[in-house]
Amino acid sequence: MYRNLSALLTVLSASALAQCPFTPTISPSAPVLCPGELATLITQEYASYQWYRDGQLIPGANGQSLSVNSFDDAGYSYSVLAEEDGCFEMSAQVLVDGWVFLPPFVIHEGDDPIAIGPFGESTYCEGAFVQLTLGMPYTENITWTNNGMPIPGATQPSLVVTAPGSYSASAAPAICPNSITQLGVSIDIAFQAPTQPVINAVDETLCATPAGEFYQWYFNGTAMIGTDQQCITATEPGSYTVLVDYDHDCQVISEPYLSTSVGEQVGQRPWSLFPNPSSGMVTVMWSGPLTMGTYWSVYDAQGREVRNGFMPANGSLQLDLSDLPKGTYHFQAAEHAKAMGPATRFTLVR
Repeated sequence: MYRNLSALLTVLSASALAQCPFTPTISPSAPVLCPGELATLITQEYASYQWYRDGQLIPGANGQSLSVNSFDDAGYSYSVLAEEDGCFEMSAQVLVDGWVFLPPFVIHEGDDPIAIGPFGESTYCEGAFVQLTLGMPYTENITWTNNGMPIPGATQPSLVVTAPGSYSASAAPAICPNSITQLGVSIDIAFQAPTQPVINAVDETLCATPAGEFYQWYFNGTAMIGTDQQCITATEPGSYTVLVDYDHDCQVISEPYLSTSVGEQVGQRPWSLFPNPSSGMVTVMWSGPLTMGTYWSVYDAQGREVRNGFMPANGSLQLDLSDLPKGTYHFQAAEHAKAMGPATRFTLVR
């Protein structure tokens, strides 16, 4: 009986198409639903209603409005048959569409890992640049986690990783900011501490420890030809450094060893340097007489000379090092190519 009535209503609608003084419309006219979103289709107020999906009657859908959701109803067209004073009129169809997004994914940027661990973790050297970036369109309501715990302040698409852990994220597309989706996988990252050799000196002999597979020595930042042994003889005063191959990728050059004149041990420095650490401005004070032509140098952690000049005839030496990167440096002064004391180590901070 119900189906026969439905068919009759359809026939009456068709026969009275041009006779009804009204035409029902559906609002919204072109809804696009976000994942998990609900919406309500509604028409004007009439005496009775019957809703259809793709031309098929929806049992029980005989109210002024119809609820739809992204999971069950997206991709279908809806219409409503309205009746007023015995006249039936069918609305135009409205397509209920839905946004479909690829699952979230992460782009790895920066340095390459030196190894993949036994549990699939990417291993990097300490100090490596590692950045994780959520792929588009996931730019809203971002939460990065490490070992399942939210990382404070980590709400941007990119995350620079500086600590080991198991990283994941959740986010939503800009057009559907409430449709938060989990990444679904974890990204395991480990860091390996680098090995840095230390230069030990006995008289004029300099040795690198611990021992490694291969050696390259540097003098004042320039590679020394034929110095592929663990120990060398310091033949000139200056800054010596060494890079040792320990058969893995996490290795850094030694701190510089500042040698004085060969065969002579230099004791006290005739200068003092402050502040230490410094944000860029460094003052060197001299005690005692200062010989004209006293030459000074500043070396970086790799033993490269980054500043030099002559000491003033009197007064203090003011050094503006604010353009140098933060890190460890050494100040040395020499008279007639002879070091006037052990180098002073200082730090630049920002």
